[in-house]
Amino acid sequence: MLLVPALLLSGCGDRREAHLERFLQPGDGGQAAGEQLDVFSLPGDAAVADKINTRPFREVAARLGAHSYRASVHFSMSSPQGWVSLDETDHIVYARNGDFSVNLENDAGQGYQAIYSGGKFFLRNRHALFHPRGTIDGQHWRRLQEAYGGWASIYRLFRGRLGFVKGKLVNHHGRDAVEFTIGLNGGKPRLPGTTEPPPVPAGVKKYVYPIEPTPSYRDRWRDRARPVKARGRLLVDADAGAVLAIDFQGKLLIPANQDKPEFTVAVTIKGVADGFGNPPAIQPPPADQVQPVPERIEVDTHPIDFYFGKGFTATLGAPAGVAAKTKGEP
Repeated sequence: MLLVPALLLSGCGDRREAHLERFLQPGDGGQAAGEQLDVFSLPGDAAVADKINTRPFREVAARLGAHSYRASVHFSMSSPQGWVSLDETDHIVYARNGDFSVNLENDAGQGYQAIYSGGKFFLRNRHALFHPRGTIDGQHWRRLQEAYGGWASIYRLFRGRLGFVKGKLVNHHGRDAVEFTIGLNGGKPRLPGTTEPPPVPAGVKKYVYPIEPTPSYRDRWRDRARPVKARGRLLVDADAGAVLAIDFQGKLLIPANQDKPEFTVAVTIKGVADGFGNPPAIQPPPADQVQPVPERIEVDTHPIDFYFGKGFTATLGAPAGVAAKTKGEP
């Protein structure tokens, strides 16, 4: 009679530990590889083109396995009022055991380095020490996707007006790849532009958007952007349906509106994946390069409330926030 409850409790305990392990370490193992795509249909199938060119890194890693990815991205905006640009470099190393390292830098002096090793996540800003970070909120995957998502962002910027011409089958570092030439397809915008605010609930007259502010006309420059140039070369893994290399240059024209003049946006990206099958693991940062995140010190700001009410004073006078007595006041 005692044996049956013990076995039941043991089984529940094992299941509970399994669930807790998956919850406390999200994304470790069993990554979703996404659906299998027909790479050769990319030129004529818009849905396939969208999925291949915007595939998140977790799906790419699940299909390609261990490899490295490097990319350089240039972005500039110019108008009669001025000119601004940004150059960014990204380097990702994904290991066979699921570890990875990320290094992102730009010419504005910003960037970060992230290391995920043995289920532990370390992050540091440029030229700073590493700090251990939690993974329960998926921060490690977000940082990884930020460094990988340059081409997907540019692809969305053209809103489906890029065309692809299938070329030859090539060998890319031991993997079969299909080469495509990129250009403008002359079509209308197909992908969504600026995200719309959430709809007002039915029957509600006054509604305050709690999360996303209503996009203004000025913020909707992506919706008005007209592509004027697009050329490049794309390599896609024939089996995995993942981008192996991208070399692209493009330009968009944003018409003048109200008091804002016409301006152009130029984008350039060069990225390549290689080093397939390596490394087996990523080492954590050296101990002398890791510093715990400073904790907020709990301070009792009202140690003498019992005697003087709310507030604190070091002179045992009137507590903070209490007006001083006027002359002659009892």
